[in-house]
Amino acid sequence: MSSLMCSILGLIDFSSSDKFKNEKIFSVNRLLKHRGPDDEGYYNDKLVSLAFNRLSIMDLIKGNQPIIKKHIISIFNGEIYNFKEIRAELINHGHKFETNSDSEVVSTAFLQWGIKCVEKFNGMFAIAVYDKKNSKVFLIRDRVGIKPLYFSHLNNQLLFSSEIKGITNYPDFEKKLNFNAFSSYLLFRYPYGKNNVFYDNIQKVTPGTFLEVDILKKQTKQNTYWSIPEINTKIRHNEEYYFQKLDSLLNSSIKKQLVSDAPLGVFLSGGLDSSILSSIAAKNISGKLKTYSVGFKEKKYDETPKARTIAKYINSEHTEVFVGKEDFFNNIEKIIEVKDVPLSIPHEYPLYLLSKKMKQDIKVVLSGEGADEFFGGYARVQNSPIDFVKANFILKFTDNSFVKKIFSVDKKFNYKKDKFIDFFFHQYNWFSIGEVDSLLHENVKNQINLEKVKEPWTNVLKKYENSNYYNQILLMFQTNHLQCLLDRLDTMTMANSIEARVPFLDHELIEFINTVPYKFKIKWKSKFSKFKSLFSNNFSYSEKYDTNKYLLRKVGEKYLPKKMSEEKKLGFPLPMNEWMHDKKVKEILLDKKTLERNIFNQKKLENFLDDKNTKDDNYDFNGKKIWMMLNFELWMRNNMDQR
Repeated sequence: MSSLMCSILGLIDFSSSDKFKNEKIFSVNRLLKHRGPDDEGYYNDKLVSLAFNRLSIMDLIKGNQPIIKKHIISIFNGEIYNFKEIRAELINHGHKFETNSDSEVVSTAFLQWGIKCVEKFNGMFAIAVYDKKNSKVFLIRDRVGIKPLYFSHLNNQLLFSSEIKGITNYPDFEKKLNFNAFSSYLLFRYPYGKNNVFYDNIQKVTPGTFLEVDILKKQTKQNTYWSIPEINTKIRHNEEYYFQKLDSLLNSSIKKQLVSDAPLGVFLSGGLDSSILSSIAAKNISGKLKTYSVGFKEKKYDETPKARTIAKYINSEHTEVFVGKEDFFNNIEKIIEVKDVPLSIPHEYPLYLLSKKMKQDIKVVLSGEGADEFFGGYARVQNSPIDFVKANFILKFTDNSFVKKIFSVDKKFNYKKDKFIDFFFHQYNWFSIGEVDSLLHENVKNQINLEKVKEPWTNVLKKYENSNYYNQILLMFQTNHLQCLLDRLDTMTMANSIEARVPFLDHELIEFINTVPYKFKIKWKSKFSKFKSLFSNNFSYSEKYDTNKYLLRKVGEKYLPKKMSEEKKLGFPLPMNEWMHDKKVKEILLDKKTLERNIFNQKKLENFLDDKNTKDDNYDFNGKKIWMMLNFELWMRNNMDQR
């Protein structure tokens, strides 16, 4: 087998008039070399240029791309875990193979079944297929968006790339700020939606879709081949059934993703998800499993003791790296350069640093992304509809302030005026919509379409309008929130030539978990706990009165010490209030260059930077907000100012 983590890059020239497109693609491809340092490949004709960089994971000698099968030319970034079964089926159809690579299976499958072949693939992938006979190009992204794929329309051309830098560094691309993406970043920590990339005129291929590009007609059409299934629990089973099914599917997914000729390890934070992955992986490999964790000198934020406990329990070869304040500050600009856009989550640098350390030992790592979104790991938000329903019920009968206080009705939310989606934003956002409105200058606000910014979220509610509030929130996490985490994981690992695999996001596992009743995801500890919740609010009692990821914890009891399977979620925190209230941060954000952009309101900036805002802020929200503004300004200086 030849498994290929890599980069793909290509240009479609509708008018076949660019005589230098191949040279341009060749030049830009060198900027993506970190994703595939082992080899490279190219294809060029008058209409299409393709480029490829290869990181070899299996069948280390064969499998370079592009793959040419008659009139089908393909480049492929990712893994097809069931490629052997598909290969056997294709051999039965009379096809012959020159390699043991899944990349050859991709092109041959397209030759046999056309675009329908993608429905057979179990894996993570970004694929470009050039059907030369029919003058069409297909850009295909995996079901949940594990592997990235960007594209841009440039004059009479279409450019696509595994990373944003493959587009922004193309000679004909003009850098312009996408203000809707900026607004989404402040509100939701990430520019959600296919049209929301920080650069204007760059889009993402939506997960579970493909772009069909008709070169002769100069038309591009998006088609959906898979979407996250609606949560359907009409057919009910007992807890034991769901436990056994989850255990079986999770083991199957992990075993498939452990196959590698290159050295392999697991991210081990010490939390439930990574601990289960590590324990099951350790039972299914020969020799010692390599595990990796990152820690902090501040004990309140450090989970390395938990990770060490698990590593000792499963007898893994464990490695730790530690991040300090100075190291963090000194590398922010470096990580922004790696990602091409402002960083979304403060722990992107720790993840980069850990990946850099892993590069010395391994080429493949398993990671726990997806467990929180599908199993109910963010109970403070995912279980919050109880507060919305409770408040609306009470307000039908009385607006008495004493009654509202007894039942802990949130005074900061207008239940009479605002809708459920507004309540979700109220729970989910770091910056509130009102804060962003007061923070930005009028000239910036005039360039933001707030309804468009909200659209990725409101579209989920429309699509799943028959679901209840609890399931709608889960589906918003699954559809949107997950994209930020997958983007972070791919960028920081691939920057160090490490392939990250995510067993919790096997699509067969996803299709199962969305048939599991909510009570097996977030479960009340008792009937009395549920009763007590009426007199409190979900943010205060979450994980005190309820158990998040209940079913996954039950599986965890099979593989972990009972105490570890019951550990509360910490969520990879960093001491952002302490770190962001630093003289250097104030100097950058209140610098003349920053203020003359007329993006942020100076008085509001000064207010955020006031140390008094950290009082009673146990979740470092103030520091996180400052972090986002700092990231944006540093990105502007290193990207937009360099145009």
